[in-house]
Amino acid sequence: MSQEFKTIIYGNIGRVTRLTLNRPEKLNAIDDTMMAELKTAFDICQADDETRVLVITGMGRGFCSGEEVDRIIKVFTKPAPSSEVPLPTPLPAGALTRHLVDRVEKPVIAAVNGVCCGAGYGLALASDIRIAAETARFVHVYFRRALIPSCNTWFLPRIIGLGPAIYHIFNADEIDAAEALRLNLVSKVVPEAELPDAAMEIAERIAKVPPTTVKFTKRAIYKSLGQSFTESMEYIAYARLLAATTGETTDSLQAFKDKS
Repeated sequence: MSQEFKTIIYGNIGRVTRLTLNRPEKLNAIDDTMMAELKTAFDICQADDETRVLVITGMGRGFCSGEEVDRIIKVFTKPAPSSEVPLPTPLPAGALTRHLVDRVEKPVIAAVNGVCCGAGYGLALASDIRIAAETARFVHVYFRRALIPSCNTWFLPRIIGLGPAIYHIFNADEIDAAEALRLNLVSKVVPEAELPDAAMEIAERIAKVPPTTVKFTKRAIYKSLGQSFTESMEYIAYARLLAATTGETTDSLQAFKDKS
């Protein structure tokens, strides 16, 4: 399945969908059009039975430099006292990452090729796997703009730990690819030219696993963040029962037995 967009490039390579943010002259900053197109692309990806894995990356020197400043100002600008248009309450937070997390059950890989900050940072954090080019830079810009961070406050403590997350957020500092690997913010760092192939290698390996197995495993991992051990194991038992009805597990086990 292919789809034409103005600010992103979307297309399938076998069972892997590649989504490339395509505003390189703006370091792939998110404007209103890109925001809408990304949400549409996430919905298309989830509905496409041929897609097993989604890879997100950026065109040019940047992964994504976040939302355009004018767009942020518009959100935070209160109407004049005489205005009849009420201010939305609460102000939206993490809208793009929430859409990705809520709608896409398939594994998502962020191939971070350059600068990654603001909403772009959130997009990478909301992905299930992050790999980075040696040129990648993760910048926590919120305090630099007097903004309260959004989804970063939920993801970063869970990914890199509470202390490092607080330090990173409050200092509004920059993390290069090597430091991101040390902090477990990314799982792999490769030369920039090798990033597309490295992302595809991981995606294709996952795509070989039956989709029901992958879907319920992803659900189980994220559900476990708010569950006790017993609750988590009870969900695994339930998920295995549902997965068994598809026949995928039996077929896979039989294929393994036949090879041995």
